[in-house]
Amino acid sequence: MEPIDWITSRSVHQGFVGVSLGQEVFTDLDFADDASIMAEMLEVLILALEIRNEESSALGLEINWNKTKIQASDIIVDAPLDVIILGHKVDVVDSFVYLGSSVDASGGNDSDIRRRILLLSWPVHA
Repeated sequence: MEPIDWITSRSVHQGFVGVSLGQEVFTDLDFADDASIMAEMLEVLILALEIRNEESSALGLEINWNKTKIQASDIIVDAPLDVIILGHKVDVVDSFVYLGSSVDASGGNDSDIRRRILLLSWPVHA
């Protein structure tokens, strides 16, 4: 088992983290050292990040808190602008880029299409 998979299994597969879609529960998406953890409640997500930090440190790894973001679904009306996790300010955002694709709180792909069109319109310098 790869270290990131071991850390993920220890931090998100505790029975509380995950988002239900039909009868399936999705807890995380990860690729190399990029990870996206899913939870239906902010408090559960914060706990999962705290556990992930503890399990990572045991292997000499660290969470890059500057790159860590929380995205609340657009159905959550009173989402805070940021939260403090283990003394680190983590922004709550409407969208973020994960593996080159823009992920929007609304669940649509309009922001990703606009982002890709904008990227294509930038001049390329050799």
